Amino acid sequence: MMKIYKIKLEDKAAFLNRLEKVGVKIDSYEINDNKLKGYFEFNATDPVTDNMVKDILKQSPKINQIKELLRKIVREELLK
Repeated sequence: MMKIYKIKLEDKAAFLNRLEKVGVKIDSYEINDNKLKGYFEFNATDPVTDNMVKDILKQSPKINQIKELLRKIVREELLK
């Protein structure tokens, strides 16, 4: 089962470095940049990689997934 993560483009280097540190091999076909919308997509192709990605995102609060960023923006707007 393949899972697609959408992560802010400015967090790409930090995310990819964290993946390399935990031993996840990164192929260019697993990454798609969407420069117009400011994010990139990473395809986790197996359950082990998927679990590692989830752990990295939990341990690195500065690496924002797009859906988390949208939730934060909505919360801020609701508080106004």
